[in-house]
Amino acid sequence: MALTVRKMEKTDLLAIQALFARVGSTTQVDQNSRFLVVESENGAIVGTVGLDKAGELGLLRTMVIDSNRTHPAASIEFIQLAIAFAQTEGIHTVYALSNGKVALFEPLGFERIEEPFLPEVIKTMDHYQLVTETDQATIWAYSCSPI
Repeated sequence: MALTVRKMEKTDLLAIQALFARVGSTTQVDQNSRFLVVESENGAIVGTVGLDKAGELGLLRTMVIDSNRTHPAASIEFIQLAIAFAQTEGIHTVYALSNGKVALFEPLGFERIEEPFLPEVIKTMDHYQLVTETDQATIWAYSCSPI
């Protein structure tokens, strides 16, 4: 299944809200939300992931996948597409948060980092503050820049 990623458009709003409702997400999505849309080859929205940007830094958030419309490895492909998109937006380092021991990020080249090494601008983002105030989140970093 060929997947493509693009920025959310206002016309995507209802489809994304329906996707969030199907998976039981309580995240509020409106026309000002900063999400990437993942589409199947027939143009159906099969997933979305938020991407907050601060200069050359980005934070992936709220990944939602419609498992009825995708294959089992779609989450890996979604993250790879989101990273590629982030690079086109001038992002050099992508951060992500996970709860518990999520093995999804490490095989994709993300490195686990401790909170003191996280840039302050990421710590001020709404999603970071929301997740870390209630959960013991694991912080992941991915360098998009060639060494």
